[in-house]
Amino acid sequence: MVRGSNQLRFLGLFPCLWIFASLSLFAAGKLTGMLIQRINWFWRGFTAKVSALSLLGSLISGSAQTLYDASLGTLPEAQGWSYGVIDFGTLKTMAGNSVLLDTSVSTLTSAGWSRIAAPPLDRSRGFTLLFTAQLNAEAHNNGNRAGFSVIVLGPDTNGIELAFWTNTIFAQSGPPGLFTHAEDVAFTTTGSFVEYALTLGATNYVLRANGTPVLSGPVRDYTSFSGPVNPYRTPNFMFFGDDTTSASASVNVRRLALVRSPLLTTHLGGVVSWQGNSNVTYRVQTSSNLVTWTELGVATSPTESISYTNQATRSVQFFRVAYP
Repeated sequence: MVRGSNQLRFLGLFPCLWIFASLSLFAAGKLTGMLIQRINWFWRGFTAKVSALSLLGSLISGSAQTLYDASLGTLPEAQGWSYGVIDFGTLKTMAGNSVLLDTSVSTLTSAGWSRIAAPPLDRSRGFTLLFTAQLNAEAHNNGNRAGFSVIVLGPDTNGIELAFWTNTIFAQSGPPGLFTHAEDVAFTTTGSFVEYALTLGATNYVLRANGTPVLSGPVRDYTSFSGPVNPYRTPNFMFFGDDTTSASASVNVRRLALVRSPLLTTHLGGVVSWQGNSNVTYRVQTSSNLVTWTELGVATSPTESISYTNQATRSVQFFRVAYP
């Protein structure tokens, strides 16, 4: 996969540039995500209709689906990723507790890793890709390109591609101005590792850096690209690396993990429970119309099993859990 100066193109000399490995199933992660569950339960002498709605969040838990862990001492291709390269001197090596990808020898060099998420992703419920990265250097000869990019596509192939400079993060636009510099944020990506959390919902994405939202916008449809190989038509596609011949970068990546939405359940006595992260304070909110929300209280637990006892007396009630 190579993106040129003005458009994306794939070179016929490299028909196997991105080869997708079959994946085994991993345990689903626990994270606040999008989910509505409507059930009936008996409460204070009458049947109340209750819905549980959990919000998109960015926390990782020990049970998240680890996609890559550099502390194991192996490259991503040894952990289920496929590596592709147009090589004019690319360096990929383990560097301490991270993998170093360096295409800075030439902007004509492109390299990176891809895989297909399994089980399939679900934007309607929401999911978050967490990745820890430090950009060491980046150069580009086109304001629409970057030497380090992350791509996440849902099961309908809609998703987002984010591009990273040393001082800016921006989204790649969809049609009609396909793969041009869209919404961006001034952000220093160098100097230290950054804990990124890229959350995709039904229509929008949010990027957090060290727990703080820094960039958001709509998911995009990139499928109008035409070429002999088109990963943007691949459901549940994920990529990180340098996918352009108009930029280069040196980047260290420590870990990637995928977290999916938890299931909120209701019980007799007004108890709402979910699986989340231990020793984290969640905010519990309620609404009768999914528009106006009222803070009920907070909940925390020393384990990953968390619950909150609702004292409200509405006959129709929605709940949502948020962090932070």
